Amino acid sequence: MWLKANSKELQWFLESASVYWEKNLPKPADDAVIVVEMFHQDIRVNLRNLAFANALRRLHPARMVVLTGVEDAWMATLWSGFNVETVRKVSDAFAGSEVIDVWDKVRASSTPARDDKTIVEYTDATYCRLAKLPRLPQGYQSRPDYKLRHTYATRLHDFYTELFQRDVVALVTSHVDYDQWGLASEAARQAQVPIIHTQQTGCMKAYALFPEKDTRTGTFREELTRQIGDVFETKVWTKRESLRQTAELVAWRAKVNLGRPSWWRGGVTASVDLNNPAERARLRTHVVDRLGFDPDKPIITVYNHAVSDALGTNRELFPSLADWFADTAAYAAEHPEAQWLFLDHPSQALYDSTSFFDSVAEKYKKVKHMAFTPSATLSKNALWSLTDLGVTVRGSVSNELPAYGIPVIQAGWSEWSSCGLSIVVDDQDAYWKTLEQSITAIRAGEELVTEEQVRRARLWLWLYRSGTDVVTPLVPQWEVWPADTLLKTMRATFRHIEADADPMYTAVERMWTRREPMLTRTDFDA
Repeated sequence: MWLKANSKELQWFLESASVYWEKNLPKPADDAVIVVEMFHQDIRVNLRNLAFANALRRLHPARMVVLTGVEDAWMATLWSGFNVETVRKVSDAFAGSEVIDVWDKVRASSTPARDDKTIVEYTDATYCRLAKLPRLPQGYQSRPDYKLRHTYATRLHDFYTELFQRDVVALVTSHVDYDQWGLASEAARQAQVPIIHTQQTGCMKAYALFPEKDTRTGTFREELTRQIGDVFETKVWTKRESLRQTAELVAWRAKVNLGRPSWWRGGVTASVDLNNPAERARLRTHVVDRLGFDPDKPIITVYNHAVSDALGTNRELFPSLADWFADTAAYAAEHPEAQWLFLDHPSQALYDSTSFFDSVAEKYKKVKHMAFTPSATLSKNALWSLTDLGVTVRGSVSNELPAYGIPVIQAGWSEWSSCGLSIVVDDQDAYWKTLEQSITAIRAGEELVTEEQVRRARLWLWLYRSGTDVVTPLVPQWEVWPADTLLKTMRATFRHIEADADPMYTAVERMWTRREPMLTRTDFDA
């Protein structure tokens, strides 16, 4: 873990945390353990894992085993620094019993690579992410760096499989993708251990996959998508009238980006000031002219996802995110009855080392009804004004756009894809057919998004930003930063706020005892 904090501030935080958890955790009654992952360099990510684990330890007294460490490729691509000793100090302060440097064990192992399907899938996804590649390159299996990644994945798989033979109460992890996280989740599923997946937003947000609810017919994220859809349908949509006012407030907050998931798009370009169709039409005329488009033809906006991000972790219609984007561009070139705006991801450079977006743009630079532009060069006001139909894979625009009356087609699943917000297609044939039908409908003046979809999308924004965000002093809001401010805030909590009636403890107990797929601020059954 990398932590630029004043040494005294860190020490005061560690001392106050140690006293708090010593007084507020029961002693373990047996050999049971809760496994907690601390691979991330951001202390805010790790603190969420630790806080949830300790809330669970109040229900099921157990020792806490922390997994940590760093490998060279992860350091080179994503981490600017990582200090295992800092992890050990923070773990001790949260009453951890054991810290395992997983990568030390992996490097010390002599196990050769093995062509197990699960191992290969995580090898491929991790290799693309760390090399920032949209697709696996030609001859990749013979490349030394791929072979090393494959060997590491095999050793991680075997280490985790052995670890979860212990009496494990739960795995608490910030991620379920890539080798160091994803293979731990796979081992936990195989051992029928509950998985808690904390989120990097709000205060305390977490999803859960319990073995008795796991159909084992898809990935962790596929299972989660189905279960979230069920909760939304049975416990949120049924309360739509009583939630209408607060959902409208959250929809307004989302317009001005007062929170994630649009974390990568901040400042003036993130706000949306359009209040009615007339304002949208006036701005649309200006933006269309700027792009050289015909104002009388529909505009389809294709939102490129981060092309190397967590490949194959949910249900996808195409072999890769790059294939989807390139194939959609090829389709657009043959369909001049619409105009096509292709946007990169605002953090494209963090996910692509190959100039993939630019290469696709270059191929179609002379096609007049197509335009390629960095998304950050257009404000949300501009994007929302000209988009008649959004197209994406699993990006957050598929829940944002419908909330403001703009239809979206998804060529893959996201966590909200079973909530009825967007047009989710099942296969590639349905994708092309839906695109064609949608263009025809727009040209005929038909509405592609229903009032129900708008309401569902706004309820999803409420659920994501409010209903599943448990406000607790033990986990400061994500934006409480820099590090010294965060540590000082938490130190005040540990020194001055008592544990009784903390909302996080109540929420964790409800989630755990009812085996619910998400942490909720209130009791949805009440």
